Amino acid sequence: MICQKKSLLALFVLQFSLSNAYADNEDVQAVKVSGFGTAALTWMDNNDAQFARPNQASGAGTKLRTGVDSNLGLQIDAKVNGWLSLTGQGIVRKYAEDDYGADATLAFARINLSESVNVRIGRLPLAAFLVSDYRNVGYANTMIRPSQEVYSQVPSDRLDGVDVNWQQTNEASTLSVQASLGTSKVKAASGGQAKIDDAKGLNVVYEQGPFTFRFGHYIGKLSIDQEAFHIPKTSVKFTAAGFSMDWNDLVVQSEYTKSRGLGSTSTAWYTMGGYRFGKLTPYLSYSKLDGNIAQHTESAGVRWDAFRSADIKLQIDRINPQGTGLLVNAKPAFRGPVTVGAIAIDFVF
Repeated sequence: MICQKKSLLALFVLQFSLSNAYADNEDVQAVKVSGFGTAALTWMDNNDAQFARPNQASGAGTKLRTGVDSNLGLQIDAKVNGWLSLTGQGIVRKYAEDDYGADATLAFARINLSESVNVRIGRLPLAAFLVSDYRNVGYANTMIRPSQEVYSQVPSDRLDGVDVNWQQTNEASTLSVQASLGTSKVKAASGGQAKIDDAKGLNVVYEQGPFTFRFGHYIGKLSIDQEAFHIPKTSVKFTAAGFSMDWNDLVVQSEYTKSRGLGSTSTAWYTMGGYRFGKLTPYLSYSKLDGNIAQHTESAGVRWDAFRSADIKLQIDRINPQGTGLLVNAKPAFRGPVTVGAIAIDFVF
């Protein structure tokens, strides 16, 4: 926890230092500071288990809880010169522990080799999913949270390493290709840590007007260290395909994923559809996870873009777990299905 707080403090130091260094240089853009957050209340109609996001140590029961879906983030972007820029991001949230903690989620340098090719080095977003770059930014998403069934397959959201990005744009479309290499390490909610060494990824994104298509594939060596047991490095693979559309007020988003490792295979998918009526966007979603852990969820919600840089969301989920599914801290008497409700205010600044 102390290291996490020092990491977040370093972001503020970076902002102060760069602001002073470049304040008098007209050729360099000013340091840009932006932020995002979600203030949410989450509850469940059953007290024999708890609903939590992936890798949270505890969650919501019948009492209202703020920690499941709430967070606060700060991002700093600084352009050093025409070919080098720096980015840092920190988030305060409940992650792997019962208390709120500061987490340095991004800290990288971007080097532009040409107009179409750049290299990033440092702590990068782990681009395993369709919304990996903004999975923690509630305002950028239609639903209150990404699909539990899909996004639980890769709970880590960062990669310490390097990626190479190539992008080709014409008048009607954009094709982006990313190759990455590094290590992904995350503190586990059950204690200890999970680590993926030699993580290699390839992501391809094609955008055509209101349509986005994405394919990604990752391989690596997973190891788990906990007090009770140790799992040595073992090969894991993860493949994902996604599609999104925002066309004539119709909003659609869907992903399919397959995870292989530790002697098992799991598949998951979801589809979300909504329609924008002015500032209101009601939506429906269905998610399913099959494997050693299995469950499916039907969701209904509405997003109200009530303010210029903030929205209000209400979402109800009907979760049907096999056994305890993805629920945490379940008691022997637990029986599903369960209903989860949440109301949230997302904002950016």
